[in-house]
Amino acid sequence: MNEDKQTAVIYARVSSAAQLAKGDGLASQETRCREHAKYRNYDVIEVFHDNMSGGAADRPAMTALLKFLRKRKSDTVVLIDDINRFSRSIQVHWQLRALLAEAGGKLESPSLEFGDDSDSVLVENLLASVSQHQRQKNGEQTKNRMRARAMSGYWVFHAPLGMKYEKTPGHGKLLVRDEPIASYIQEALEGFASGRYETQGEVKRYLESCPAFPKDFADGTIRFERVARILDRVHYAGYIEIPEWDVTLRKGHHEGLVSLEVWEAAQDRIKGAARAPARKDINADFPLRGFVCCNDCGNPLTANWSKSKTGKKHPYYLCFTKGCESHRKSIRRDVLEDEFAAFLQELQPSEGLFALTKAMFKSAWDQRMVQAQAGIATIKRDVAKLDKQIEGLLDRIVETSTPSVVTAYEKRLAKLEREKLIFQEKLTNGPKPTKSFDELFELACQFLASPCKLWKTGQLTLQRTVLKLAFAERISYCRKTGLRTPDLALPFKALGGTQMQQCVMAEAQGFEPWEDFHPRRFSRPVHSTTLPSLRWGPLKRSELIRKVAFAQGNFADHLATTLSLIVIRRYDCI
Repeated sequence: MNEDKQTAVIYARVSSAAQLAKGDGLASQETRCREHAKYRNYDVIEVFHDNMSGGAADRPAMTALLKFLRKRKSDTVVLIDDINRFSRSIQVHWQLRALLAEAGGKLESPSLEFGDDSDSVLVENLLASVSQHQRQKNGEQTKNRMRARAMSGYWVFHAPLGMKYEKTPGHGKLLVRDEPIASYIQEALEGFASGRYETQGEVKRYLESCPAFPKDFADGTIRFERVARILDRVHYAGYIEIPEWDVTLRKGHHEGLVSLEVWEAAQDRIKGAARAPARKDINADFPLRGFVCCNDCGNPLTANWSKSKTGKKHPYYLCFTKGCESHRKSIRRDVLEDEFAAFLQELQPSEGLFALTKAMFKSAWDQRMVQAQAGIATIKRDVAKLDKQIEGLLDRIVETSTPSVVTAYEKRLAKLEREKLIFQEKLTNGPKPTKSFDELFELACQFLASPCKLWKTGQLTLQRTVLKLAFAERISYCRKTGLRTPDLALPFKALGGTQMQQCVMAEAQGFEPWEDFHPRRFSRPVHSTTLPSLRWGPLKRSELIRKVAFAQGNFADHLATTLSLIVIRRYDCI
């Protein structure tokens, strides 16, 4: 190295990573600085590049530059292309100037002569002020353009999880589904809104079970904050809202993963009554924990792994209630779960009942479709009524001058606007089912025909779903006699199952003790208004269901209502 040459370093900066990828700003700045160094006979020994805003003082490359200068402990020239590449804030400019001088750096630029006299300082201040103004003006223009696009129904920030930007004719960059994550989030939102996932903890466990869903930790778990953000994003309903920019809730041009009604139902569940947090000890090792109760005390059984003398661990269910006869008396996991699986295996109706059930369900389906068509007129009246209420609130807001009253009116107005959007969405979509009757009925019957198949998948989310849909309440287990007779859900009660192998019809007077009234108690004979007594005897399940169905005209409606809870689920493993 030539001893006559003075050492120099180059500092170049662009505002963002996008400018770094699209443009050649860093290279052009470095080339211009090298030409200046050659003209001044400087020896360039290092180059520092930054890609962040000039309004910030804490920059990685600038920090490294200051550290490099302090380590050299000798005067070094710091070359910059222009003053706006050094800083775009007057305060930050002089802060960095002081740090450079303290570290032994001397600032130079091909565009400006830096000096300590009053005229040079004045020019430097003016140029720094102009750079700051340009930065602020660019920020204002960018914000205004982004806000205008958001007002038009376009999302302008990073795409939310499960969605991505795609160039669309007539729209520019538009949010579209990013599969398979979009389907996972759609299932999570629909399941939580319908109550199939009772808590956000269950949503978290479902998303963790999805292989392609991005995880936060190496053990395959995700943060609760991510679940909360997913459930709170209105973008998944196809709408846009940016309160800090005064962009109220409005329909977006992108297609939502769920309807606004489903999203609102999820928000109501979040803001509703407090629910117990998800238990960490409910896992795939013991799917029946908390569902099977002790027959002696009625409290739910707990479970654990017990280590034997050989060091091998064995799984057990047990009752941990003090004072119970079965306190701390273990039940082998395989014994209890095998007996439960055997019961599920037998919990399947005969094939003959499905034809009757399908006809009944089809009748209820058609009736609901007619009701949905008739409901359009009701929705239109509701929309007109909401318009009148909104117009009245606006008049009141104009007339009142009390801030608290205005705030209350604005909250009420925002609520009415949301209700109006939901009604308009129903009018736009119309009474259109997501799938045909045959597809939905077949899906429901696959579960009803063999819930054991879903249980044997081993997935905790699906196993807990079986417990919720197949049983009306917890079941009891006796250590001596085994699994007690459970209370089944309505579909399995209606379709028969193991509990209706032999059934008889009751006498007209019922099963209560019967007392013959003596004729002398009455002044005249009383004619009976009851039907003749039915004959005793065993009936086939299909015969019994048919008699009950014709005797109760609303049976089909009850069955359809209950089956609809199953129809809307998607069991991919069946």
